[in-house]
Amino acid sequence: MAEHLVTHSCEPCSSCQDESWQRIADGRLRWEWQHYCPVSRTQACEGGWGPAPEYVREEIVAREGTVRLEVGGPHGIPLKPLRELMALSLPELVHARTHGFEATPVEAALLRGTLG
Repeated sequence: MAEHLVTHSCEPCSSCQDESWQRIADGRLRWEWQHYCPVSRTQACEGGWGPAPEYVREEIVAREGTVRLEVGGPHGIPLKPLRELMALSLPELVHARTHGFEATPVEAALLRGTLG
């Protein structure tokens, strides 16, 4: 479930500041996003559990990069936890099984914890 706080919307400008992050809390993936514009004096924040929305994940990937994880097999991330934790569709899971999964560093830490 996502949480929202929006005080006003503005047209994005060069003064707008966005910050996105992920963390592991109670063994679950948590994401947060904050926006602030000092010019229009607007702010917004959003957060939730599970996979981050694409706009949040894109900011994290741009800043921190990704970690390619092997999926399935004796040394890979198990299919069931990957599908459940990252809310992957069956076609996405098949693609990850074949090509690996590009995880953020926090996602990788959580998924590696499923290796047990």
